[in-house]
Amino acid sequence: MVLRRFLSAALLAAGVLLWAPFAGAQTPAGTKSARPMLIMVCHDRSTACAEWHKQWEPLFVATPAYKMIDFTTINAPTAKASMQPAAWPANLRWLLDTFLMSQQGAWEEYETPRFFLLQNGSVTASTAGNDGWREFMWPTLLDVTNTKP
Repeated sequence: MVLRRFLSAALLAAGVLLWAPFAGAQTPAGTKSARPMLIMVCHDRSTACAEWHKQWEPLFVATPAYKMIDFTTINAPTAKASMQPAAWPANLRWLLDTFLMSQQGAWEEYETPRFFLLQNGSVTASTAGNDGWREFMWPTLLDVTNTKP
């Protein structure tokens, strides 16, 4: 138990260091929302995305946290297509550009599912994979919404 918490804390610290240059990204003027926004990026060939939709999405949708955020899914036919501007809505293309220019984006460009949390017009959290969802994004959403699963 102690080892698991230590490893979780170490992974979180490493993620924060990689995320630091990306976290300050701001939305274009006029696109801020009072509610937190979760963006999920997937592609049709991703078994990890299919697993998330089957295992985690029903649990997430049934929680109070889901009702307190805006949730957007960006889906593309392939991993490469998911990182192209054409797959993204115009109001979120700034997020794709910022991510691809970050160190995290350079290292993990095609890893899916990918999650971004926006609050008050800024990116406040990002992670990828089902482990990233379970260990980082899900607890973060519960904290942000002050809810329980």
